[in-house]
Amino acid sequence: MDTSLVPHVHHHCHIILKVSGPDQEFIVEENALPVRDDTAVLVNTWEQHRYHHQTHDRRTVFLALYIEPSWLAGTDRNYARCGHPAFFNSPGVAITDRIRKLRQDLAERIGLENYDDPKEAEQIIFDLTSAVVHQFADWRSGAKVRAPADNDYRIRRAVQHMQRNYDSVSDLDRVAKLAGLSRPHFNHLFRRCTGVSPAVYANSIRVEAAVRALSEQPKPILDLASDLGFSAASNFTRFFQQHTGIAPRNFRHALAQVE
Repeated sequence: MDTSLVPHVHHHCHIILKVSGPDQEFIVEENALPVRDDTAVLVNTWEQHRYHHQTHDRRTVFLALYIEPSWLAGTDRNYARCGHPAFFNSPGVAITDRIRKLRQDLAERIGLENYDDPKEAEQIIFDLTSAVVHQFADWRSGAKVRAPADNDYRIRRAVQHMQRNYDSVSDLDRVAKLAGLSRPHFNHLFRRCTGVSPAVYANSIRVEAAVRALSEQPKPILDLASDLGFSAASNFTRFFQQHTGIAPRNFRHALAQVE
């Protein structure tokens, strides 16, 4: 990373570790948290966070794990609460020697030019995730996992519409109208139900749609930008980079190298 990221959310559990370079910090719900060799930043599902890049001559390399809740729950049923908005007890933690070793093992394998053992890599990812979760998450609780917007049918309707229509998800006036709410009331109720603003939630849907499109479709960036509802490819590129730290073309190039 050599640039900041705007406030954003996603439905994944998020584990952020530093591999090399200067120390940096992430901001989780307005709490500035250091990312050093001996720390990790843990983000719950739908928890707003951003990255503030401090000016340095060198970039900082992070190992960032986006943990699909269904994958983690499927690997170990003890972790079924990983989709809960309070799964991790604290967003900033001091990591153990074992976590540091697993981090280094995974980072080294990712960096190998001809490394092509996905089973070994997935095992290390699971071991690393499990070590973090076992140490720092509330995985023993039996509380029910709550999905965003599960307590108001109007917001559920709005969320379903946004997820199905990612190409027009930024038209929040229309979404509010479909929910039968005025825009101010919609904004207030949406944040109360989900913990984030409609705009931030909409952006998370657009980012995930963009990642899928770049991963699965060979279309030119210009066409993908149009499919995703952007008026120009430059707007799409800026949006994607602000949320992921990488330009769409470079993201697609990195995927091609892995494949």
